[in-house]
Amino acid sequence: HGKSSLASCMLEHTGNLGRKEQLLAIDASTRAGSEAGMNKSDTADIAVSIPESATSITNKKEQIQHLDTLAVEQERGITVISTAASMLYHSPVTNRTHLFNMVDTPGHADFGLEVTRSLSSVQGAILLLDSSQGIQAQTLSVYDKSKTNGVTLIPALTKIDLENARPMEVALSVSDLFGFNPDEDVLWTSARSRIGIGELLDRVCRDVPPPTSPLSLLDKDGNDGEAINDILTAKVIDSWFEPKRGVICMVQVMSGELNENDRISVLIDASSEQSTSSSSFSVQEIGLLLPQRVRTGSLTVGMMGYVVAGMRNPREAISGSILVLQDVALQQKKTDSTI
Repeated sequence: HGKSSLASCMLEHTGNLGRKEQLLAIDASTRAGSEAGMNKSDTADIAVSIPESATSITNKKEQIQHLDTLAVEQERGITVISTAASMLYHSPVTNRTHLFNMVDTPGHADFGLEVTRSLSSVQGAILLLDSSQGIQAQTLSVYDKSKTNGVTLIPALTKIDLENARPMEVALSVSDLFGFNPDEDVLWTSARSRIGIGELLDRVCRDVPPPTSPLSLLDKDGNDGEAINDILTAKVIDSWFEPKRGVICMVQVMSGELNENDRISVLIDASSEQSTSSSSFSVQEIGLLLPQRVRTGSLTVGMMGYVVAGMRNPREAISGSILVLQDVALQQKKTDSTI
C-alpha cells in the first residue's frame, strides 16, 4: 500500500530529513496539487498530471522508505516491524504547532500483533487504501482493531497517480462499507508525486485528539488531580536488544516526566502493580526518534521516545510494561505490605 513511503514523505514535509528535503517536498506537493487540480471527478487528469519536480525527487522506491531499516524490508519493500518517529508540524488549519508521534506499522495480516500493539498506544490511525487494488482483508482487520481500541480513523487513498488507479470507485466502496463520506472524509494522496501530504497532516491536527493522562497507578479510589498526573507512568511500546547498550525501550510518557539519571522500576501493567524485577534501573540516555535517535535528556507527557536504562534482559521490558520512579514503586510495595 505504500505506508512507509507515505510516512517518509510526511517526515520530509515536516523537516525531519533536513531543510533542503523539506523545501523540495513542499514545492513538489504544491505543484502536484495545483497541476492535478485535486479534482476528484476527473481521475484521468490526476493520473497523468505528475510534475517533473515531484518525480525528480525519487526515482527509486527505496529512496523514500526511511522508516524501513531491516535488510529484508528494503529488499522486498515490505514492513516487518513497527517503527516510530516524532515530528513537529505547524498547521495552517489550527494555527498551532503540533508534536506528532507517528508509528509506521506492517500491513500484512501475518504481522497483526505489531499492528495491535501499535494501535493500543495511539489516538488516531490513517487507514490507507491502495487506489488500484481497493479494500483488502487487512483493511477490515485494521478497521476492527481500531474501533476496538477507540482509535480515530482517517481514511486515505494512495497511489492515485498510477494509470490503473480508480480512486473514485475505491472511495465509494469505503463509504459503503465503513460509512465514511467519500467527498469529505476520504483523502487522496500519492507518496511518489507528493500529492495530499499537507492535507493529510492538517487532517490529523484537526481530527486526532491529544493523549490524555490516565489515573495514577496508586489511585485505587478513582480520584483524579494534579498530583496524580505528576506521577511518572511511561508505557513500553516496544523494545530491542543492542550488544553495547543493552535493552533499548521505546516508551510513551502517559503522565509525569522522565529524566536522565532517574531510577525507575518496571511494572507489568497498570492493574497488576507488581514489579517484573526486584532491581531498579538508572536512566542513562533519553531522546526522540526522528527516526534517527536525538538525545533530549527528558520526555514529558504525550511524548514518545527511546530510553536506555542498562537493562540486559529483554524480558525486563516487554511491551505493555509500565515504567515508574523507584520511590513510587517502593512506596506502593510498602503500602501493600501494611495492608
